[in-house]
Order: sequence, then C-alpha cells, then structure tokens
Amino acid sequence: MARELYWEGVCQGSKRGLDWAKEKLVMSIDKNPFVGEPHVVLGQIYLSKGEFEEAEKEAEKGLRLILEWGSPWDKRMSWEGWVAWTRVLLMKAKEKTWPQNSWGILNLGLVR
Repeated sequence: MARELYWEGVCQGSKRGLDWAKEKLVMSIDKNPFVGEPHVVLGQIYLSKGEFEEAEKEAEKGLRLILEWGSPWDKRMSWEGWVAWTRVLLMKAKEKTWPQNSWGILNLGLVR
C-alpha cells in the first residue's frame, strides 16, 4: 500500500496538484515510515510551497533513512543520486530558497 500511495503521488502529482501529492506521500509514510524517498519527495513539495522548515525536516529524515539503507527503494535513480539530490534539497531548505522556474531547477547542480 505504501508503494502504491507513493507512486500515485509521484506520477499524478503534477496533474492533480501539490496538495494532493503531499497527501498521498504523507499516507505512504504512515504506512511505511522506514524508507527515505517519500520523505525526500515530500520535502521537495514543501520547498516548492515555500514551507522551508517542513522541507528541512523531511529532507533530514529522508537522507538519514537513505544512508541507513545503502540502497535505493525507488530504483528510478541510483542510491548516490538520491543522496546527492536530498543534500541539495536540505541545503536549499536551510538557505530558505527554491527556484521558481525550470531553468532554476536545472541550475541547482551548477557550482557557484
């Protein structure tokens, strides 16, 4: 059930909205609190909404769980990719900033 809720939130969130995706991810986490990726995606949603404290909390939880597992639960990205992306989310949450367009998202990986 946790996987199905996660997958719904990830795949249909752009069509149904961030609040709907957030609800699915929270339900997924309630069903299985032992995997990091739902926390990471939820953290990204919070960042998109400007809810930086919540984003930081979820990114920290997600990163801790992903590091503990040593292997990705969501295999669409490598373990190293999940760790790197979560660290970016955590950094942006602490800075209290998030890009407002796709170009800004693409530039997150650039070195300042």
